[in-house]
Amino acid sequence: GKLKRLGPYDCVVVDPPSYQKRSFVAEKDYVKVIRRMPSLLVPNGWALLCLNAPELDTDFLNEQVKYGAPDLCFVKRLENPPTFASAFPERALKVLVFQYRPSSDD
Repeated sequence: GKLKRLGPYDCVVVDPPSYQKRSFVAEKDYVKVIRRMPSLLVPNGWALLCLNAPELDTDFLNEQVKYGAPDLCFVKRLENPPTFASAFPERALKVLVFQYRPSSDD
């Protein structure tokens, strides 16, 4: 589609709803989005993955990346601004930075 045709990109921001009836459910659909990252990013490009589902933690997102796009390397979790401060960070908005480092299997 158009997204892939205009790429590859230096940075891709992924910020889907955690649940949208008949459209997107993070537990089963996020990995489908993650699998597309290598085809959308330039080597050493950045993926900013967001998740605002209180029931899913950063381990969930990291596992999805390991399974769906192992060439995306975790860099860091961005801190939420004070307006999104939470006593329970794992239940709050999670914004993780990954870098696409394709393995050279050629």
